[in-house]
Amino acid sequence: MDSRKTAATSNRGWQTKMRSLNKTLLLAFALAAGLGGCAAVGPTDDPILRSLTWERYVGGDDLDRGCVAGQPPRYRLVYNAVESEQRRTYDITGVADGGGMLEVRVIGRPNLNDRLNPISLRDPLAPWRGQSALYRLGAGELAGIAAVLEDVGFGARAPDGLFLRGDSFYWTAASCLDGAFHFHAWSREGGADGFDRVTSRLLAALAPFDRTGVAVYQPRELPLPPYSTYFNETAADRSREIPHRFQVGRNGLRYSQGTVN
Repeated sequence: MDSRKTAATSNRGWQTKMRSLNKTLLLAFALAAGLGGCAAVGPTDDPILRSLTWERYVGGDDLDRGCVAGQPPRYRLVYNAVESEQRRTYDITGVADGGGMLEVRVIGRPNLNDRLNPISLRDPLAPWRGQSALYRLGAGELAGIAAVLEDVGFGARAPDGLFLRGDSFYWTAASCLDGAFHFHAWSREGGADGFDRVTSRLLAALAPFDRTGVAVYQPRELPLPPYSTYFNETAADRSREIPHRFQVGRNGLRYSQGTVN
């Protein structure tokens, strides 16, 4: 009898926790619905805010808005290794001695059994936050990363019109240097050989300072369908998510540039 009472009490406790979790999730998504159109505010571990501002974050809009003379140098690199599998972001803010603070974030498939980010009533969104790590770059280390960026063509004019598909591989890079904003991008669909060389160089430059402990997903050949098929109601798999697709403009992503009021 006592064991049955204990089991019943435990079951009621679990049901109460699940109801509380469901309420928390509903509240989170209700708040998200009211945040549509938010401007990017930089790297974030909030998966709801990140999903609402991802395009503007990738386009570097917040760097562009705050880019004035006298500000410390800033860099942002985004490596999309099939967005449903892995995205890596690298944000660098310069400091007075010529070095900088590097924040690396890895966003992958949510794992509900992740020991590092366990789901709980206190934090029901933990598995979606991703892994992050900080590293203090010395002046020489920051200069080395900047040199590799220039070597792979970052300083050239952005490839206006290039498409960046979320279901494939691409890099974007943005900077604010001496009050001037600059943006560039590379897509594997725009040339696999050149993209793979860029990826190899950039990852080699960043790997020594990446303390997330998460292995990098390397570029690979993918049988990509025409993007329009994601909107085809007669497609066999109607449950698949529609990946992002961005288009590069003259100095950023089209439709993402400018301040959002």
